[in-house]
Amino acid sequence: MERLERMPVPVLPTFVGALTLGNVYSGMGYPVVRHITMWTATVILLLYIVKLIRYPAVCAKEYGNVVPCSLYAGFTMVTMILGSYYFDYIPALGKGMLCVALAAHGIHILVFTWRNVVKNRVIDTFVPSWFVTYNGIMVSCVVGGPMNLAGILKYVVYYGIAVYGVIIPIMIWRLLKVPVKPGVYHTMAVVLAPCSLCVVSYLNVIKEPSAALVYILYGCVLASLAFIVVMLPKFFAFSFAPGFAGLTFPMAIGIVATNKMTGFLTAAGQEGLAGMTAQLSGIQVYLTTMIVGYVLLNFLIMALKIERK
Repeated sequence: MERLERMPVPVLPTFVGALTLGNVYSGMGYPVVRHITMWTATVILLLYIVKLIRYPAVCAKEYGNVVPCSLYAGFTMVTMILGSYYFDYIPALGKGMLCVALAAHGIHILVFTWRNVVKNRVIDTFVPSWFVTYNGIMVSCVVGGPMNLAGILKYVVYYGIAVYGVIIPIMIWRLLKVPVKPGVYHTMAVVLAPCSLCVVSYLNVIKEPSAALVYILYGCVLASLAFIVVMLPKFFAFSFAPGFAGLTFPMAIGIVATNKMTGFLTAAGQEGLAGMTAQLSGIQVYLTTMIVGYVLLNFLIMALKIERK
């Protein structure tokens, strides 16, 4: 129970990344990887629910800090992806999980905005992890297609693209002008997540997508991916800390965005460009597997570590 009390919030977004990568491997013909990841994430989600019930003061303290609060959105994102998994076996359960998570995420956005935008604003805590809160709700558009929620998901898509368009220029200015402190350094990698979610959600939900908008959004994906690759030596210059979770989901959803773009280009008759993006997705799978595996392994070591007195 002491270990459960110490379970770090970044475990949640890490498993969002692991689940997304598991879905990628399933699409490559390895469904067992997806099953194992989904079952493991189910255990993690149940453990975190126990933590919320058993240690509400600890969770309230975490939620009261801006960066951990932004990462709490990982709880609803994990629930959405698990809902899509269990939908295949018990449709009512899966759809219910996604709808509850969607509503809870919306409430979280409102609370987060009231606390950290309306009431108080601190530049040091305005970091890319905010996108986990503001764009993480778009996970519902990534996995919710079979659930006949197109009417709701369409609004989520347009909201997500709009909020990304508002926040990203301010975030870029902040990253250029104000140094990012070591404790939240790895949150810079999260910049890849919102644009990737926008690409995937837009192509999943909107029946007649604007080619110009798709190219703009995917251009943001490529720029963000290049930024992360350039920054990798600096990211891994740090000893492992829970903040490494910032590398996981963005890299995983980036693969999905590239795969979606490959399909879009193929349908548009751009076979040459589609071939290039297809090869890029292979590189992304290779790199993301290493990163997610590294983070999961280190979290496991943290969980099993015996404190010697």
